[in-house]
Amino acid sequence: MLVRGVYSILHPSLQADLERKGWNPTGVQEAALPDIHEGLDRLVIAPTGSGKTMTAVLPLLSRCLNENWEGLSILYVTPLRALNRDVDRRLQEICESVGLTIGVRHGDTTQSERTKQVRKPPNMLITTPETLQLLFTGKNVRKMISTVKAVVIDEVHDLATSERGWQLNLGLIRLEHLIGAPIQRVGLSATVGNPEQVSAWMSQEAKPIIAHTDRYTELTVEAEIVNDADEVGSVDLSVSPRAHACFRRLCRIIKAEAPCLLFVNSRNDAETIAQRLAEMSPNLKIGVHHGSLAKETRTKMEDELRDGAIDALVCTSSLELGIDVGSIKRVLQVNSPRSVDRMLQRVGRADHRVGGTGRGHLMAWELDEISEAAVIAKSAMEGRLEPVTWRDRPISVAANQLVLMAHSHGAVSIDEATNLLQQSIQFSEWRREDTENLLKVLADGWILRYTPEPKEVPWYRWPKNVYGAALWHESQLQKKGKSSLEGAQTFQGFVLPEIDGRPDFRTPDEEIPKALHEVKIPVPKHFENGWFSPASRTRQWVSNNLSMIPDKQSYRVRDAVSRRTIGNVDEAFVLTLNDSGEEDDGTVARFVMAGRTWAIVDADPEQSELLVAPVNDKASAPKWLGELPPVPVEVGQGIGVLRRAIAHEFGLIESNIEAPSDLADDEFEILKSVAATDLPALKSYPLDDEAMGILVESVTSHIDSTGMLPCDNVITIERRDDALVLNSCFGTQINEALGHFLLAMASTKTGKWGRLTIDSTRIAIQSSDLDANDVINWLEETPADAIEGVLSVTLPNSNQVRWRFAQVAKVLGILRNGIDPRRINLKALLRKYRGTIVMEEVLGKLFHERMDVNGARDVINAIQNNKISLEITAQGRLGLSNKARDDMLLPQWDNAAVRERLRLRLMNERATLCCLKCHKTRSFRVTRYHEMSNVGRCLSCKGRMLACSREGMAKMLEGWVKSEDKKDQDRMEKNAQLVLNRGHEAVIALMGRGVGEATAQRVLRKTPRGNTDALLEAIHLAEIEYARTRRFWN
Repeated sequence: MLVRGVYSILHPSLQADLERKGWNPTGVQEAALPDIHEGLDRLVIAPTGSGKTMTAVLPLLSRCLNENWEGLSILYVTPLRALNRDVDRRLQEICESVGLTIGVRHGDTTQSERTKQVRKPPNMLITTPETLQLLFTGKNVRKMISTVKAVVIDEVHDLATSERGWQLNLGLIRLEHLIGAPIQRVGLSATVGNPEQVSAWMSQEAKPIIAHTDRYTELTVEAEIVNDADEVGSVDLSVSPRAHACFRRLCRIIKAEAPCLLFVNSRNDAETIAQRLAEMSPNLKIGVHHGSLAKETRTKMEDELRDGAIDALVCTSSLELGIDVGSIKRVLQVNSPRSVDRMLQRVGRADHRVGGTGRGHLMAWELDEISEAAVIAKSAMEGRLEPVTWRDRPISVAANQLVLMAHSHGAVSIDEATNLLQQSIQFSEWRREDTENLLKVLADGWILRYTPEPKEVPWYRWPKNVYGAALWHESQLQKKGKSSLEGAQTFQGFVLPEIDGRPDFRTPDEEIPKALHEVKIPVPKHFENGWFSPASRTRQWVSNNLSMIPDKQSYRVRDAVSRRTIGNVDEAFVLTLNDSGEEDDGTVARFVMAGRTWAIVDADPEQSELLVAPVNDKASAPKWLGELPPVPVEVGQGIGVLRRAIAHEFGLIESNIEAPSDLADDEFEILKSVAATDLPALKSYPLDDEAMGILVESVTSHIDSTGMLPCDNVITIERRDDALVLNSCFGTQINEALGHFLLAMASTKTGKWGRLTIDSTRIAIQSSDLDANDVINWLEETPADAIEGVLSVTLPNSNQVRWRFAQVAKVLGILRNGIDPRRINLKALLRKYRGTIVMEEVLGKLFHERMDVNGARDVINAIQNNKISLEITAQGRLGLSNKARDDMLLPQWDNAAVRERLRLRLMNERATLCCLKCHKTRSFRVTRYHEMSNVGRCLSCKGRMLACSREGMAKMLEGWVKSEDKKDQDRMEKNAQLVLNRGHEAVIALMGRGVGEATAQRVLRKTPRGNTDALLEAIHLAEIEYARTRRFWN
């Protein structure tokens, strides 16, 4: 059999291997392989499972063989180590078959393997963005990468939108500068909504190749009909009947279609769903996979899924990218995936092969989740993806690269560094002044030395490579019988010292020989406009900040009832709290962990932990659920279009269902893609009857109540209790920016800072003094261009800025790694750096990650130009917040459950009794108090006055009993009297944390004898109070 089609242009040995394998070129390979073989930069966009990897690798291997590339020639960069392992498995065989070698290098690669790679470089190296940066830091590894001819960037969509990818982009520019020649770049992705722009981001010469293959995507949005079993089962699981019905349907699908991947949006959801499915169908083997699990556990789960040992794996985005987990029949998604590209990545795991069909079920039971899922599923099957976005001037990335340049090369010319940055599309507007402002901040923290005026620095203090350049220049002149030295003729026989022969940098100026003082050496031309170089903290900074993955302080979370650790949270959450564990407005903070809601009891900055107590009222919604992925404007607007389509189909309303007019104007760029002139037919949405019924009923109910329909061209405002709700279909990032703008404006009227809740179709501002007409006035009268200024002034005081400032401050050397940011006066630092390049970066990160300021400006412009209308209405169904999250929580503990957990802990404590008379002690487990011989008496002297404490405090107890101090004696008398009068109950009370004699006396006075429940409740309250106030105790 002869190789067919485009394979015929490859090197003969590759053709022979492909012929032996019986491979035929796929559609994407026919489209892209010739251009890549010609050495052109290309972005290859094709569905998952269509053969993209080989599309990039085969022509590069062929070039390597045809052009006799030597040494390390091809870099293959992937965002995840798991992808490294996966790609290596697939490429190893084909490389070896044609006599080429392949290696893998990342954080887990052994030192012996790294040494081997330097000694004998592989032809292809699979690596991560962070490891590529490390390859610049040593002379030998720089030599190894100086032969690179081409680079493959896998999962470009993921890297182009993150700081890791921006770091990679600058790293490749530095690599080309090191080599002195361009490198061919090939990008791979399945999900890019703006291919031309992403190509330009990857390379100025790159062009996209969009391959249409035989791979298909089938998605359905489903909501199960509730039956009697769901009504009963929902009570047991403490969820809504609709949620129970959907879980029942999930179990049915998994049984019929195993193995399945089941995606959720958070780690907490993954644990909860896995537990619920296991309870409902004990025969199913359910695994869990997310980023908080140990690496060994994740690998084990992947292997078991690949081997068919488990029926379903519940996972987060940890399995979203192109990791091969074997043959997956179905992909299940619980609730909205929140974006089209995320859904396509996930469904791409199913039937992962050329010609396969990715089948996915989106299970949802609440209005918001069904609406988002419907729009996303329709767009995914039509191939309409959101654009990949990045931000200009990511200053943290620039700082990272400047420090790494100095660490790798010593002194670096300021002009040269500026020029390298400017070659990136993200830094096209960057200027030398920006470099200098950044270097000043880094120099303040001794991360770098900043030398803007070289003539002010004596030549014997120059960095080695600057002096080395001067020596070389002088040697070239001397060969011609000339010299650049001034003053050397004064000193007969003066010869410039070798680089290491100059005075030690610690030598004081007064001890420097006169000859060195007097001789003047011209600054080498390359450095004459200034340089920066390593400083005392450079090496430490590199070890802590090489990666652009944020270094977040982690805090242990401990249950105040059981005293057990239940997990960890990072500083992104903790920095939103005050020292008492409350939010800034004084309300007790609640959050979700291990499937349950907890209230924070204490957040002492001197302790690296949070003390929490279970919330036994499930109706109290958690105030913090972590930062979920944003919902793009395209999805938010798509929900508005879907609502209009429903209203039109059923003839519900005529006044505001027409399409937005004239939205093609440049000033309304953000709204162009969703300005639907022809409403889509309802049947074009992949909804089952039950899901469609929920949507239709909700829209109908809302119109009946309000007479209006909030959609893509109408914002309605309604009052709910102490909150104003704006029904605004613009996605979470625009809504977040609008919400914070309105919150800032409201504070100028009320003098208070209210509370804000955001989702893709709703902005809720909690402020009882706020009027709907005020909101309309601010949106209609405030110049649209003013919104960024308002946010820049007000956001530095917000919680969202506080923790992002901590992250930026670590990168820029303002805060040292490992220091708890809560122990630093962050407010003072925020004031110090207001209006500087530091705060520019903090706000830049916030605007990119959480707020779309440009989109909010477009919305205000559209309002003021009558393209979007504002209406005040009565309360309606669409104004109700999303309740689906409550069903993703495990049942909360009631009072009885809390008491039982406290009883188990106290009864399992070991206690010590110490006789006040003879000072003898004995220890016992509290639960066996009544089993002791001579209970209530000293075994030695038969005395009845026995003081009690936990066994861990036995030495302290003995000291207090023997003390001559009157206060200690009185305390021990009170302690022993409690034990004498109340026996076992007194012992139980004294086992409580922070429960001393006085507190135990109050507890026992409140509780009648024999009422164990009342005693345990009183002890629990006393422990909570102690935890709240413990830092103020002497």
